[in-house]
Amino acid sequence: MQQYESRSAQLAYPVNTVYDFLSDFTHFENLLPEEKVVNWVAHGDSCSFEVTGIGRVGLTMEEKKPHEFLKIAGDSSAGIKFYLFIHIVENNQGGSVLKLMLQTDLNVFIRAVAEKSLKQFLEMLVEHIETFDFENGRLLLFK
Repeated sequence: MQQYESRSAQLAYPVNTVYDFLSDFTHFENLLPEEKVVNWVAHGDSCSFEVTGIGRVGLTMEEKKPHEFLKIAGDSSAGIKFYLFIHIVENNQGGSVLKLMLQTDLNVFIRAVAEKSLKQFLEMLVEHIETFDFENGRLLLFK
């Protein structure tokens, strides 16, 4: 099983605000690039959507540890299964620190093609989370 980690993101919002937002998939659509994601459907603990060039993706909240940790199980129409872990801790300034980890089991051939894209996806997602206004539910234009 391969594991990919994002860098740590410093957020201006407290852990409970970030966790409450991210633990509900009806909010996730605002974090993903609208030019690549279409046909979004969400129902609290599950969602599905299509990604340009990849196909259908389904996500399910598999485990929640309030205000600390989320484990999301995912699968795609291409047959790739994965887990996305979201870790959130308080920082000393009243905000929080977030880190993403993606686990998947790819064969050598798919890994060679997909590894760069997976790393880019984690970086894009952590950037969007860093520049997200959790109080108003929208991306900010700058940090």
